[in-house]
Amino acid sequence: MQITCAQADLLRAVQVVSRVVSTRTTMPILSNVLLETTKDGIKLAATDLELGIETTLRATVEEGGAITLPARLLAEITSALPQASVRLRAEDGANRAEIHCEETTFEILGLPATDFPLLPAPEVAEAISLDAPLLRGMIRQTVFAVSTDETRPFLTGVYVVAEDREMRLVATDGGRLSLRTAVLDQPVRQKFAVIVPAKTMHELARLLAGSGGSVALALAENHLVFTLPDVRLVSRLIAGQFPNYEQVIPQGFKQRLRLQTERFLRAVRRAAITARDSANVVRLSARGSELIITSHTPEVGKAVEKLPVQVEGETVEIAFNARYLIECLSVLEADDITFELSGPLSPGAIRPVGQQDYVYVLAPVRVYA
Repeated sequence: MQITCAQADLLRAVQVVSRVVSTRTTMPILSNVLLETTKDGIKLAATDLELGIETTLRATVEEGGAITLPARLLAEITSALPQASVRLRAEDGANRAEIHCEETTFEILGLPATDFPLLPAPEVAEAISLDAPLLRGMIRQTVFAVSTDETRPFLTGVYVVAEDREMRLVATDGGRLSLRTAVLDQPVRQKFAVIVPAKTMHELARLLAGSGGSVALALAENHLVFTLPDVRLVSRLIAGQFPNYEQVIPQGFKQRLRLQTERFLRAVRRAAITARDSANVVRLSARGSELIITSHTPEVGKAVEKLPVQVEGETVEIAFNARYLIECLSVLEADDITFELSGPLSPGAIRPVGQQDYVYVLAPVRVYA
């Protein structure tokens, strides 16, 4: 194997795939990156057996072949090289590679490419395609609500549903639920409902940052494949039955508040400073045209926030986990939100004004006067 490519292109590719490399593994091959020549370049791939990433870069291929090299070492070497042409050469069966750039030469040991775990073939049939910025926004508005409780693995991922002309992303940890929907330009070619690990969604959102193209989704056995320009992400799915999330969403309210999103967020953040109990409790009470937010921890102190609000319906005094409010309000793009309340012990629902594609449901905290 012998190829020549630009240092900047190689560094970008190594950085893209290295994020999924396992740092704690009993399988040394999982600490490596696969480098394999293609018709007009080279493919790099890495996996932790749950998540895999492939990317390609243009290169002059003088001799075909494949090898795996330690990801951390390869990234360190590549980032230290000057911005010039890099020649990478590996003899068949030698399990070592030579990296040469201007006056610098490294020789590093690797492992056979034949030991590298296979990722699902790229020829899987596309089920759905949507704009990259749209998908990134959908992930951002849902993934924060997934559970970290490994005893309920079906809640540790985002529920991805595609049918007809609609795609939905849902996440819940049992105390809150975030639902984002999108209308598609084309009907779904293959409908599906799968649970995708949170790690995958975080990594996908990172890859989508700044991307203006489209993303194709496809099912392959027990994997979901995301195809971006020059990058393919393959994720194992989480087994289990996702809860019936639709029955959790309130259909009515006793009181509806309309608030400026950013102003409400800043007020909750300040009130949270003295919400030092285990549930980070902040209390909400709206009367007339004023919302009062309070927090009180006996060993710390208390805070009172007042801000203007439009109120519809009867008065409801209720308490919530401040962190649950902050995390939702931080990802909303609408100037105003409505906060629908059904009672002090019933879930509340936050919706962006003028947008029907998002709802955030959160359970209240039981407090005693």
